Amino acid sequence: MKTMRLLAPTLLTFAILFGACSGPEGKGIVGGELFIEGCDGADHYGTSSFPAYFDLRVNYVLGEPVQDESDFPDSHRLDIRLQRGTNSMEDADALYIQFARVAATAKRYASYQLIPVALGEPVQATLSLYLTCPTFFDGPEAHPQGDVACPAVTPEEQDRLCAEVEFGKLAVIPTPQAPFELGHSCILLCRFGSVRRGDPVADHYEINYEDEVSGIYFFTLRNRRIIYNNLEICADSIDNDNDGRIDEEDCARVTTGGFVQGNFQLKAHRAKSVQVIP
Repeated sequence: MKTMRLLAPTLLTFAILFGACSGPEGKGIVGGELFIEGCDGADHYGTSSFPAYFDLRVNYVLGEPVQDESDFPDSHRLDIRLQRGTNSMEDADALYIQFARVAATAKRYASYQLIPVALGEPVQATLSLYLTCPTFFDGPEAHPQGDVACPAVTPEEQDRLCAEVEFGKLAVIPTPQAPFELGHSCILLCRFGSVRRGDPVADHYEINYEDEVSGIYFFTLRNRRIIYNNLEICADSIDNDNDGRIDEEDCARVTTGGFVQGNFQLKAHRAKSVQVIP
């Protein structure tokens, strides 16, 4: 009993010290419709014909800047996590968005361009479902279905959408919200650090701690294996592997798909390195 009495204040002090540190500040939502065949072994999470309603129930939002320390610092990064729980990525359900070249994104934002999210683009995203589907490791990855990742949205409409969005909430989760449609994989940024619309952006631009980043997004999801290997998809009437033939016999079946949509608003912080003991 004496040992427990001594241990309790120590754990309390540990929790206060690390809990009082500057933690993530933000709001976000991740919702939509998904299907994952073999989500947990033989079980399925929805089907391609009847995808399941999905709500990540985000309660932890983090944006962490990663500075490029090379002699040519043009590849500063920003990693965003919209997550349920504060565990590491390997032990949580989370939407992970990586801005691999912050300056390139800032230039697009300044010129009122929406941000495509896809393999080969400066921004990529993946939905990690380590709790919901612990044995499934083949996606889902954000990638447009077809050649058009983003809708055409006027600067005036972008300003209106950003002014009206209620961060952390979404009117209807399982229905694509305008201006996005099924097949898109895109972010409409509302704020990206210190950049302002119409301003010139330096090649070494970076997101700093305490900078605010916010946006509205829609991601079409598909197997990571199919996207990365550029495989032909069976019976979708698209030449996925760009070989001039459509829906040939040597093709892959999509076993995960659907979409997630939502929004995020955060202040950039360093990721938590120590987990508080409950």
